[in-house]
Amino acid sequence: MNVGDSEKYNRIADFDPSALSPLASNPGLAGLKGVVNWIGGSKPSTTLPNNYGFGPRAGFAYNLGKTVIRGGYGINYLPRPIYANGYGALETNQTTTMVTSLNGLTPVNTLSNPFPTGIIPSLNDRNPLVDVGASLSTIPVYTNSIGYAQLWNFGVQHEMPWGIVLDAHYWGYKGTHLATDTASVSGPVSINLDQLPAQDYPALGSQLTQLVANPFAGLGLGGVLSGAQISRQQSLLPYPQYTGVAQLYGEWGDSSYQAVSIQGDKRLSSLLTFSAVYTRSKNINDLRTPLNAYDLRQEKGLAAFDVPNNFRLSWVFSIPYGHGRSHGAGINAFQNAVLGGWDVNSIVTMLSGFPISINRPAINNGHSAKLSDPSISEWFNTSVFSVAQAYVQQFGNVGPVLPDVRTDWTRNVDAVLSKNFPFSIADKKITAQLRIECFNLFNTPQFAGPNTSVPSAAFAQVTSQYNDPRDLQFALKILF
Repeated sequence: MNVGDSEKYNRIADFDPSALSPLASNPGLAGLKGVVNWIGGSKPSTTLPNNYGFGPRAGFAYNLGKTVIRGGYGINYLPRPIYANGYGALETNQTTTMVTSLNGLTPVNTLSNPFPTGIIPSLNDRNPLVDVGASLSTIPVYTNSIGYAQLWNFGVQHEMPWGIVLDAHYWGYKGTHLATDTASVSGPVSINLDQLPAQDYPALGSQLTQLVANPFAGLGLGGVLSGAQISRQQSLLPYPQYTGVAQLYGEWGDSSYQAVSIQGDKRLSSLLTFSAVYTRSKNINDLRTPLNAYDLRQEKGLAAFDVPNNFRLSWVFSIPYGHGRSHGAGINAFQNAVLGGWDVNSIVTMLSGFPISINRPAINNGHSAKLSDPSISEWFNTSVFSVAQAYVQQFGNVGPVLPDVRTDWTRNVDAVLSKNFPFSIADKKITAQLRIECFNLFNTPQFAGPNTSVPSAAFAQVTSQYNDPRDLQFALKILF
């Protein structure tokens, strides 16, 4: 069961976008919607309704001797995180906003008198008009969604000659109503419920900055609603009594992941042990701050961390020379200390690069930006992009990620050469292990992502390196 947040003294609130505002009873404001609901009293005692879910799980395994077949399916309901950043605590965490301009052109308040109407104090009066004239931020919306994940897999494992076990698996995942607090690598995702509808922009253009009569004048409201005029854009907002309504941690996210992996393992060997796995996968989600709050489907695309090709090989090889090994058993103690008993292990990693996101809004001319031979001076074709024109191209036509352009791929080898020196002190056995460790053995550079800002002079240029150069270190490890 998932429940919403509650507070001992009911000092948190949620937002109801469809309910009439208390201001709707005033002349010229009939039908005005959007109101803050404080929990408790005649209202629910939590910011979200209780949610219950049925989460079945099933699996099977069948042994055919040296072959085992496995599979499974399950639904897992995801826990809702507990927030500690003033989420819904609107009056106990107040910000007094300086109104510098009503339309972005004409100055209003000045530095000599930045807050002519005073500083907003912290309150607990359960005011449904809190933050009217300013923006509502980190506000929950009372919805009945609950995040859940469906997972399924099917695999075949087979024991091959020479002690090698081969495992082939198909994996699937589908996330629904995902909370967007941990969805983005860059932080929480928010949506502005008070965004001007897209159809209003092309028709009005620069007229949106014009000042018009303020329908809230004379009501004693603060912020941008305190004067005789407001901008035309402000008057056309879905909730014109606010400058913005930011719903943070909304549960509107969806994701899917499918992969096929082939893994080979050789274990329990005194000479060579290895594990190699290759995964081919695709990861899609829409867990991004939307450019157009009215069309969340446009945010669906490759996940920022999508890696379609993933190969890893780890191995340990005991060099067969020295005392106790297949060759060199008769060498003297000095020779054995220098040449015998060494082990080599390594990890080889090869990964595809991450998808590249162009700063939006931007315009693509219909051609792919992929280059057959990218360089750090031009990682992709810049000529296919242009800056979106104000108003008429408000959202552009470039998606959240480019479908066929990625950052530099990973090709890295780490290696360790080690040797044990056993000895005793009294009756205590002690082993000194000498380790020579090398990271990025072949000193292969991996370039960082390119500049993705369309108007920048460095657009598509790579100006930094993602990985570290070769690093060699010596270590002495004492085991007792």
